[in-house]
Amino acid sequence: MALTSFLPAPTQLSQDQLEAEEKARSQRSRQTSLVSSRREPPPYGYRKGWIPRLLEDFGDGGAFPEIHVAQYPLDMGRKKKMSNALAIQVDSEGKIKYDAIARQGQSKDKVIYSKYTDLVPKEVMNADDPDLQRPDEEAIKEMTVKEQQEWKIPPCISNWKNAKGYTIPLDKRLAADGRGLQTVH
Repeated sequence: MALTSFLPAPTQLSQDQLEAEEKARSQRSRQTSLVSSRREPPPYGYRKGWIPRLLEDFGDGGAFPEIHVAQYPLDMGRKKKMSNALAIQVDSEGKIKYDAIARQGQSKDKVIYSKYTDLVPKEVMNADDPDLQRPDEEAIKEMTVKEQQEWKIPPCISNWKNAKGYTIPLDKRLAADGRGLQTVH
């Protein structure tokens, strides 16, 4: 007595069995089919009143120029169906998040107040908290002349835009840009 005799028969087929069954089914259908399943348009002289609506109506070709209706062979040019339906989002407690409706069509960084509690200002628990106090005059650091010069942004002369068309020499461009000041020639 083998172990396989006690086990039930498998309920699902393996991939190899599925492929073999599909191949056998396709061979049987080819042998038994009397009518071709390919749908073709009527001959050229008999197309009056016929309108291609399905992809099979076009066969493997393009549109029919003698039929004056909008035709979309292989769905080329057809507008894609868009839906503005939202998927339901649920929070950790299982309640539906209705603020997703307010966020629809907005950028993800935009702040959207969807609850009343968002609009109510938060109370300051301790007004004497040192983080909320203004800095003293002693705490503000004075800038030195060197720091001011480092923070100075030189006027820019663009290499691409020159509205009046003046010719500006390269050494003047570099001097205005501040790049020529670091190196000694």
